[in-house]
Amino acid sequence: MIVITLTDCPKSLRGDLSKWLLEINTGVFVGKVSARVRDNLWKRVKDSVKNGRATLVYTTNNEQRMDFRLHHSENQIIDFDGLKLVMKPSVSRVRHLEKRRRNFSNAAQFRIARKKQTHGKQTPNKNHEDDVPVGAKLTQYPADYVVLDIETSGLREKLDEIIEIGMLKVVGGKVVASYQSLLHTKKLILRPIEKLTGITNEMLSTSGKELEDVLPQVESFIGKSCLVGHNITFDLRFLNHTMKKNGKNLIDNPYYDTMDLYKEICGVKRRISLTDMAKALNLSEEPSHRALQDCRTVQEAYEVLRKK
Repeated sequence: MIVITLTDCPKSLRGDLSKWLLEINTGVFVGKVSARVRDNLWKRVKDSVKNGRATLVYTTNNEQRMDFRLHHSENQIIDFDGLKLVMKPSVSRVRHLEKRRRNFSNAAQFRIARKKQTHGKQTPNKNHEDDVPVGAKLTQYPADYVVLDIETSGLREKLDEIIEIGMLKVVGGKVVASYQSLLHTKKLILRPIEKLTGITNEMLSTSGKELEDVLPQVESFIGKSCLVGHNITFDLRFLNHTMKKNGKNLIDNPYYDTMDLYKEICGVKRRISLTDMAKALNLSEEPSHRALQDCRTVQEAYEVLRKK
């Protein structure tokens, strides 16, 4: 099942799509086609949409049971622990995107994107909003490392907070030490976050520690070790924004991402959640959206993948 929505698009494109899909409302097309036809239709949409906007939603076998794509949208697709979510941009970002759309042709935008992508392979990854470095991605497979996972009250490091940090120190592929802490938050966390993580506002109030006490412990535990995590750039950007905000040194240790490692070794192109990866690798440790337990899942997955 797929759904394609079009906004401000040529009538010829709507007529083209109606050959394959049913237009149930103006610019809203639904149907059931193969993955190959779906991808070809989406390519045709992007090639023909001109200055319009398009959205594709389709069913697939992942944790959310669906996936989606955006074209010429101000919204931004965000990965939250393997789940695909949509973040609405700030007013300044909307204006920036509109300005770029007016000033650059599609070919020019493509060349700019390729140039940035090439540059990004030679320098540490950065959060473009805050210019916070997150270290260099590793291409080897160390046996000594620290597994890192954080739970947060949301996706926006400027507005949301870390609610839990978990870490494992691994030497020679074996866990030799662990660290876990809940953190006090300035604002109450929302009910969906409580339901997802099992972390309640009461737990943070009674058992949470202060950031000024936890951050030095995190620095000390990590030391100069390389880091391992699942979609770890999210964790590092969030953690480094918190470090910077509290006057601490940034964590710029090299890292390896088990999501990318799984995709590389298993020949998978789509992003995969930690839960789906654990099932695919038949791991004994199951993720729970709690930081330390997810670290154990990541550590087991990394060792399985490293040996492959």
